[in-house]
Amino acid sequence: MTLTEIVEAEINFLDYFLGAFAAIFPMVNPFSTMPLLLSLTAGMSEQARRRQATKAAIFAGALMLIVLFAGAAILHFFGISLGALRVAGGMIVVYIGFRMLFTPATPAPPSTLVPDREEQAQDFSFMPLAFPSLAGAGTMAVVMSMTTHVADIDVAHHRAYARLVVGSAVIAVATITWVVLRASTRLVHVLGDRGLDAMTRIMGLLLVCVGVQFVATGVHNFVQEAANI
Repeated sequence: MTLTEIVEAEINFLDYFLGAFAAIFPMVNPFSTMPLLLSLTAGMSEQARRRQATKAAIFAGALMLIVLFAGAAILHFFGISLGALRVAGGMIVVYIGFRMLFTPATPAPPSTLVPDREEQAQDFSFMPLAFPSLAGAGTMAVVMSMTTHVADIDVAHHRAYARLVVGSAVIAVATITWVVLRASTRLVHVLGDRGLDAMTRIMGLLLVCVGVQFVATGVHNFVQEAANI
């Protein structure tokens, strides 16, 4: 590769990485999962709580990677067009974003665990922490929408490269999620109820913007397809 090609590849890597990260992270929103984690693990030691947080982050990342790399096959199997997925995914993201913006925060349900039964406690890492709290339907829709952008790339090795870049963004989101959840006890005390509520509303605003962009891109795809008929 020439020096110019290397520089362009680095710029494209950064664009894809930042774009994917900005779309996925607000949807995962580990800050909103912190109160749920603390409630479900109320009868556990700090070490057990951290194990739950680690497993939840791993499960959430794995789910997103499965959707990312199998998304094209899923679309082909069900005969879903790229434009339709973008519009549908955008509508879901906008809906969830509006809920985060305008729905009052409610406290998590109290835990039924007791300290002396910690070793026999139920494992909450996959459900409800990883799914649907972290990697729920909205997160899946965002990741699937990422696959549609990658599918638009004509050159095969460029398409594979872009998919790996988005995958690295998913891993980065999962890593930050792990860090946030591991520090949940400390962060909740620092942010407080108002801080968590403000963080959730900021994430909701970002989601609305991302969802509107997805819908606009999907409508643009429909117009292009109609013009080519």
